[in-house]
Amino acid sequence: MFQLPKSTLVNRHIPKSKFYMHLQVDRRLKDLFTRQIEKIVWKHKLAKATIHLNPSGDVEEIQIFEIELKEPNCSQDLLRSIDREIPYPILYVLVYGEQAKFVMAYKERHKSDPHRAVVHAYYETDWRPKEQLELNVLQGFDLRAVYENIIRQLMSGKARVATDFSEAIERQARIDKLTKECKRLEAKIRSERQFQRKVELNMELQHKKKELEQLISD
Repeated sequence: MFQLPKSTLVNRHIPKSKFYMHLQVDRRLKDLFTRQIEKIVWKHKLAKATIHLNPSGDVEEIQIFEIELKEPNCSQDLLRSIDREIPYPILYVLVYGEQAKFVMAYKERHKSDPHRAVVHAYYETDWRPKEQLELNVLQGFDLRAVYENIIRQLMSGKARVATDFSEAIERQARIDKLTKECKRLEAKIRSERQFQRKVELNMELQHKKKELEQLISD
C-alpha cells in the first residue's frame, strides 16, 4: 500500500473516547463514531524527523490514519470533525472487510487559530481490494509538495495533471459541482410526472453531462 521507511511508522491505536474528549463532537457525531467506526490506528507520521523532508508553507507534518469501519460508509462529517481540530493534513485509509479506499481533505490553517484548520473539499478513490490499493506518497521535494501530490492522485481525470495546484483544485471543484447537478437532475426526471417537463429536464441534463465530459477530458 505504501512504500514508506520504518522511521515513519507509528502504528498506535487511538481510542474513540480520545476524539470525544478533544473534538467538538455532538450527540449525532458521537452516534456516527459508534455506529460506523470500529477502530482508528495512527499508522504513519511524515515529518522532517521521520523522512528528512522540510516543512513548507503551513504543512509541517502529514499523518496517515487507518480507520476500520463497521459498515461500508464513513460520513464526511466525521472526517471533517477530525480534520478541523488537527491542523496537519491527514490521509485516511478506510477499511471495510477486504476492501479499502483513500480519502484526504484539502485544508488550510485557520487564520485566527493556528491550532485548527479550514476544510475546503475531500478527494477519494473508489473502494478496491486492499492488496490493489496503492499510492505514491513520497513524491515531492518538501512536505507541501508531498501533500499536493497526494491530493492530485485522488483527483478526477485531467484535474490531477494541471500545472498549477490551485488550478487543479478549481477544476476538481467544478467537476464535483457538475456531478452533483447531474445527479440532482436525474432524480428530478425520475420523480417528474409531466412529459414536457421531463423533456426539458433531460435537455438540461444532457447539456450538463457534455460540459462535465469536456471538463474531464480537456
